[in-house]
Amino acid sequence: MIAKAEKGKTAVIIYTQDYNDKVHTFLSDNNFCTVPRDPTNHDHRTIQKTLQHCDKIIDKKEIKFLNKKTPTPPTLNALLKLHKPNTPIRPVVNNKNAPTHKTARRLNTILYNHLQLDKRYNIINSNTLANELVNIKINSPHRLLTLDVKDLYVNIPIQETLNLTRTQLNAHNDKQTAHQIMTPLNTILRQNYFSFLGQIYQPDKGVAMGSPISGTTAEYFYKT
Repeated sequence: MIAKAEKGKTAVIIYTQDYNDKVHTFLSDNNFCTVPRDPTNHDHRTIQKTLQHCDKIIDKKEIKFLNKKTPTPPTLNALLKLHKPNTPIRPVVNNKNAPTHKTARRLNTILYNHLQLDKRYNIINSNTLANELVNIKINSPHRLLTLDVKDLYVNIPIQETLNLTRTQLNAHNDKQTAHQIMTPLNTILRQNYFSFLGQIYQPDKGVAMGSPISGTTAEYFYKT
């Protein structure tokens, strides 16, 4: 089969079995378990009911738009990390047809505005970082350090993230607004499963890979 490399516009020819083995190694290393029944329809009904009680943060006219008519499970694809020993994978999950994708995208904006995140250390892209580094004076005792979190999203504990978020929201918003944000957030974060080769997998912890809201929750969790 032909697969994509993680970096650069590189195509990789790999035996299908080797590719599948690499994916299953990732699943095993990160404690994913198989789900006997596809939860998509159940989760679709759950998010629909949840949105009916969020009139303070989402206009009722929006609810119809946020509803995914024919949702399907998120699907896993894998990019190959050619620059690392044994060529592990970088999982890429297509979440666009998931029951909560549109709601997650809308709630992401709402959450970001109500959490009041400190943006002093954020950058838009690598070009912005390169331009800012030009103006930084680094003396001889200083060192430039880069860190990379291994398997970021699957290592974020959902309940702890929800508790931290609830505390922050309650500190800066009225209780009704905080409650209406937390209810769909709880539903979205727990829909963290995906499909690979016809089988549904779900981690024992971790937010959904590919969800529009996962980046914000990860940023908030690691900042606090």
